[in-house]
Amino acid sequence: MKTASKIAFVLITTVVLVVAVGGFTIYFGATRWRSPQDVEVVVETGTSLRGIARMLAEERVIGTPKLFEIIGRARGLGRKLRAGTYEFPAGSTMNEVMGMLSRGEVKQYAFTVIEGWTITEIAAALEDQPYVTDPGMPQKFLSLANDREFAAAKGFGGAPTLEGYLFPDTYLVSKPLEAIDLIDRLTGRFTDVWRTLAEEGPEVKLGRDEVVTLASIVEKETGEPSERPMIASVFLNRLQRGMPLQSDPTIIYGLPNFDGNIRKKDISNPHRYNTYVHPGLPPGPICSPGKASLEAVLHPAHTDYLYFVSRGDGTHEFSATLSEHLLAVKRYQLGGGKSAKAR
Repeated sequence: MKTASKIAFVLITTVVLVVAVGGFTIYFGATRWRSPQDVEVVVETGTSLRGIARMLAEERVIGTPKLFEIIGRARGLGRKLRAGTYEFPAGSTMNEVMGMLSRGEVKQYAFTVIEGWTITEIAAALEDQPYVTDPGMPQKFLSLANDREFAAAKGFGGAPTLEGYLFPDTYLVSKPLEAIDLIDRLTGRFTDVWRTLAEEGPEVKLGRDEVVTLASIVEKETGEPSERPMIASVFLNRLQRGMPLQSDPTIIYGLPNFDGNIRKKDISNPHRYNTYVHPGLPPGPICSPGKASLEAVLHPAHTDYLYFVSRGDGTHEFSATLSEHLLAVKRYQLGGGKSAKAR
């Protein structure tokens, strides 16, 4: 009996010690170990929990990778992991690291699309960005955004491309940024803004794609923001009267190698976006219009203007008749000796 009691005592003591040591190891590993320095770790899509544990241990973010994997599996972390770049500050514990991973607290970068940018300009802005790890990503973005079938699949079947529907705004993006994900963000933002504007009751009888197309022209023609509703009224009045829009930016959009100067041959160039040659609206937008330009078309100024000429300072002189317009051209373009464009 005494021998059996001793054996039982030894076994119980051993179990208690193992549990105590195990508990201390878990406690120390999960709460007491602290990373010695700030570390940035990129979690690629499809990386396993074991792979992440190994990577974190190599970077000394955690001290015990096996423990991280065991606790992570117990918490179901493997089902919650989000790919991206994580910044773990010095002094982080394993519990804190797991919390960041489970919440998907990836590093965010600001990417801004400027009003009036084209698809090509957006793609160019993606070049050499720290959150773009695939060198071919900008080209993939360009290819998808210019694909008519892809645009239709995204709900823009009336447009030749996604030009005009990549809404200008500042977006927080994570690394690595994928082309299709960015397009989803930009078109999704457009859809949200358009839904709000449509609910306000537009004053013009134009469809969505026509509004966006005209708004893109207004965006390119406007130097002074307060003039947007008046410039919109000029083009709407011209459309109503069957007059050509004669917008220089539409000429430029269709020129493959524009060098900054519109020549006589460019004005007569028959490309399909040239509103000097073709009546009505061009086949699609020529840039990404902002909310203010969309609003200007939906709620234009009530004018009888048919012409405008640049004053050379970013503002325009508006005219209702050709004779008034020619006087304004003489004053601001010919007489004033300043570079100007006339309608």
